[in-house]
Amino acid sequence: MSIDVVIFDMGKVIFDYDLLKFVSAFSKKASKKGEDIKKLIFEYGDWAVSLETGKISPREFYESLAQSTGYGGSYNEFSTIWNDNFTPIPNTIEILAKIAKKYRLAMLSNTNELHFEYLKSMYPQIFLLFSDLHLSYLMRARKPENQIYEEVIKYYGVPAQNLFFTDDMQINVDGAQKCGIKAYRFMTPANLAADLKKENIEI
Repeated sequence: MSIDVVIFDMGKVIFDYDLLKFVSAFSKKASKKGEDIKKLIFEYGDWAVSLETGKISPREFYESLAQSTGYGGSYNEFSTIWNDNFTPIPNTIEILAKIAKKYRLAMLSNTNELHFEYLKSMYPQIFLLFSDLHLSYLMRARKPENQIYEEVIKYYGVPAQNLFFTDDMQINVDGAQKCGIKAYRFMTPANLAADLKKENIEI
């Protein structure tokens, strides 16, 4: 069965990012430091999840985080350092550009409004390659929940096995596979090219 839509995750697939860069910059104006902030946001706190599913706004996220960490910077300062840790992955971008000429190209990402709007404004040429953007904060669901994959399948109205998906996190790949999507874990652009070839996707 042929692939109708090729779907990419965003972080660590299209754009690399360095969360430690954010933690380091944030710590300079916070009473809590480094490792405590990292744990609070990414391991024990649920604010990032709430932000990625649109349950709280970016400003509410900032206010909660500032209160819990003693952060003294403004919302604008926070927004700058929150966004300033992304870099495109050149070889992935080359593959995207080739696929976009022959296939319907889509993005499925656990992301938030601040990150997405920043990246879209900084790299508009990359986002123009995509026909569809499936973003967790707009869909009110996130990977690896079944809901988000099922909504994507329903959106295209084709059998799940007609969708190709790549993500850097195995748990998200597993979630997609459980819903019938042809999903592969992204390791490197070279591995991605090999996975695309397995599904007879020309690049």
